[in-house]
Amino acid sequence: MAKCSICGAEAIAYVPYQKRYYCSRHYAEFVEEKVARTIEKYKLIRRGDRVVAAVSGGKDSATLLSTLAVLRDRVGFELVAFHINLEIGDYSQASQRAVEELASRLGVDLIVFDISRELGFTIPEASRRLRRPACSICGAVKRYLYNAVGVELGAKVATGHNADDIIGFALKDFAMGDYEGLSKLTPMVEGVDGLAAPRIRPLYNVYEKESFLYVLSKGLPYIHRDCPFARLTSLEVQFKEFFNRLEESRPSIKLGFLHHLAREKPWRLGEKSYTACPECGLLSSGGTCTFCKLTRRLTGEARGRRVRVRIKELAGERGSMGLG
Repeated sequence: MAKCSICGAEAIAYVPYQKRYYCSRHYAEFVEEKVARTIEKYKLIRRGDRVVAAVSGGKDSATLLSTLAVLRDRVGFELVAFHINLEIGDYSQASQRAVEELASRLGVDLIVFDISRELGFTIPEASRRLRRPACSICGAVKRYLYNAVGVELGAKVATGHNADDIIGFALKDFAMGDYEGLSKLTPMVEGVDGLAAPRIRPLYNVYEKESFLYVLSKGLPYIHRDCPFARLTSLEVQFKEFFNRLEESRPSIKLGFLHHLAREKPWRLGEKSYTACPECGLLSSGGTCTFCKLTRRLTGEARGRRVRVRIKELAGERGSMGLG
């Protein structure tokens, strides 16, 4: 049985690009230090910052929240978790239970936004009524809510995108000629005052496998199944699988790819012509934003401004970020 390269205890993992074995304790510390170095290198979080961690209930968001909870005192920032209950049957209920248990265990304030209660529709209902793929609607709703909570709390929004996610997105964007999308796949996307919150990716250099082993090593609660609408044969998934095969024969090729991708300056939304949505006041590429258009079609009312007020109320009820 292999032994930990640090303490000699029974190893649970081998990291090929380091040529090191790790026990459960030192593997968790390895991932936490990896996140700490990413935060420091790209200046994702500074002392005194407010950070909202977007937590879905999956392994990556569990890794995100746990590593940030470990680092918050060292770096000196405020942390709150934000979960969106998308009302996708028992999958969403199980996800919320996992998030609530995780936040409680880590001592992190949690804000839960239930779209059925707050918006009056579920993702499956919206998909049927608008005849659009569920993933398209889900993405639009989540992007808006993450931005809204960041703006209302004056916080940076941290997402759990791991190294494999970024690589998959980058190769897909390149293949499809979406160079604007490709340019945004840096560790940070800067915000625009009053319109868009900064977005950060602390797991930028953490492999998907490393995230999975981290939650196992720490015994963290997470949901063990994929969203029923997940497209497991999508182009980005196929690119991820391709890079996994490359990594087996060329350890650290993923880290090299991400290093070069991140050398570009952080994307600044202000470099393109953006305006404030006339309905809600948040970011729009022109006229009414996608979220306000979507909610008007589904409910007869553009609900962006109501959502902003409600998020602030929910934060105040939880005492999050000194609000309330």
